[in-house]
Amino acid sequence: MISDTRTLHRKILNTYWAIFGISIMAELVALYFKVTIEPDRVRYYIIYAMLVPSVIQLFMLGINEAAYRFRIEWKLLIIFSGTCIASALLIANQSIHLQYILLLPLMISMFCFHLRVLYFAFTINMGAFGVLYGVSPQFREGLGRYELSAFIFIMIAMLYILRGIIQRGEELWNDLKRMTRTEQELLVKNAEMNRMLKIDALTDLYNHKTLHEYLDQLIEQSNNCIMPLQLAVIDIDDFKGVNDKFGHAVGDVILNRVACTLKESFSDNEIIGRYGGEEFVVIFPGKTLREAYRETERARENIWRLQHAEMNGRRVSVSIGLAEYQEGRTRSDLFDQADTLLYAAKKNGKNRTMLQAI
Repeated sequence: MISDTRTLHRKILNTYWAIFGISIMAELVALYFKVTIEPDRVRYYIIYAMLVPSVIQLFMLGINEAAYRFRIEWKLLIIFSGTCIASALLIANQSIHLQYILLLPLMISMFCFHLRVLYFAFTINMGAFGVLYGVSPQFREGLGRYELSAFIFIMIAMLYILRGIIQRGEELWNDLKRMTRTEQELLVKNAEMNRMLKIDALTDLYNHKTLHEYLDQLIEQSNNCIMPLQLAVIDIDDFKGVNDKFGHAVGDVILNRVACTLKESFSDNEIIGRYGGEEFVVIFPGKTLREAYRETERARENIWRLQHAEMNGRRVSVSIGLAEYQEGRTRSDLFDQADTLLYAAKKNGKNRTMLQAI
């Protein structure tokens, strides 16, 4: 938004510079005819028709360039400057009906899209016209009643037209913002729904379906790129006893706490999910079996260190089966192998990790 307003500021300034350049060329052409037709008025023309208006225009342009460079609030300043530039041209060319050049600052105010700027432009332009009409007999004599009435009518009509354009623009902008806000809300809701479809609500880990999707992709990648792939199936030991003795609410607390410990124990590269009930799954893409075993053991030990106040300070342990994917096997084969190792860990005293021979 800041970049857009600076671009607009620059374009308006460039327009003012263009007007200044055109006025200088027109004055030089007029000077040529003055020299040939009214040589006695050349000095007066150079001072009052060329030098004074040009100095006023350059002064106002310089102030605006400084405002642009130092990022000073510019909207009211540039409207005021436009009025000064237009007034300078009117002073320099009182014999020519240029009063409608005062419409320029009014038109420029429309691009600011603020009604207060439009009203400011209308007020100071009508004020400038009134001052010129009151203090300059030559300017006043050049305007008949019809021209005066027409100018006032056109300025008022332009005010209402531009006000309507700005109000309609504001309505469209507000509609666009509402549409954008609605679209953003829909995107957030869709993202949340997609997340809910992938995440287990209790543990905030991936759910059963998502684990299978990731594993299918990783098996394909492993076959194509010869990437090592490990799978660990983790089961909380004697979890039924926890539910029976302390209640399912405590069981949910234990499940969530174990899930948090798993997330803290493994790196971001591992895919961790709740497979169902008290069973978790960890997928190790790109890790050797020995590396996966070290990380799994660290997670098991971290879980065993936990003392649960809800169970009077008791601990829970986990048993783990860790299997390595073999090229050409299926996802079911890998799960069956990990499950077999998990049951072996249970039979051998629990609270341990069993893996295939390295």
